[in-house]
Amino acid sequence: MHSALLLGTGLLLASLLSFAVAIALVVSLMSRVIRTGYFGESFWKNVAIMIIISLVMAVAHLMEIVLWAAVFWVSSEISTFEEAFYFSAQNYTTLGYGDIVLSDRWRLLGPLEAINGLLLFGLSTAVMFAALSRLVSGRLRS
Repeated sequence: MHSALLLGTGLLLASLLSFAVAIALVVSLMSRVIRTGYFGESFWKNVAIMIIISLVMAVAHLMEIVLWAAVFWVSSEISTFEEAFYFSAQNYTTLGYGDIVLSDRWRLLGPLEAINGLLLFGLSTAVMFAALSRLVSGRLRS
C-alpha cells in the first residue's frame, strides 16, 4: 500500500504541475486578449475564445490521462497502452466500469487517479468560468 500511495502522490504532483502549465497558457491568452483592448463585444470572437480555452483544457485532461496510463503500462499492471489508456480514462473521469482491475499491490492508484481527475476538472471549470465571466461582463458593458 505504501508504494502505491507514494507513486500516486508523485503522479498527482506531476499532474498538477503539468496542468498548471495549461492554466498559465489560458491566463496568458486572456491577458493578451484584454491587453489588446477587447471587451467581449463580438459574439463570434467570444465563441472562438471559449472554444480555444475549452480545447486547451481538454488537451490538458487528455495529457493527464496519458500520464497515468503510461505508469499503468510501464509497471506491467496492464499489458497494452490502449487498455491502460482506457482504464486511466475510466478512473480519471470517475466512470469506473470495473472491467479492468489492478493487482492488490497497486489497486489504490485507481482512487488516487479519480481524486486527481476530480480536482483538475474543478480547476478547468473555474478557469473556463473566469474567462466566460470576463467576456460576459465586457459584453454587458458595451
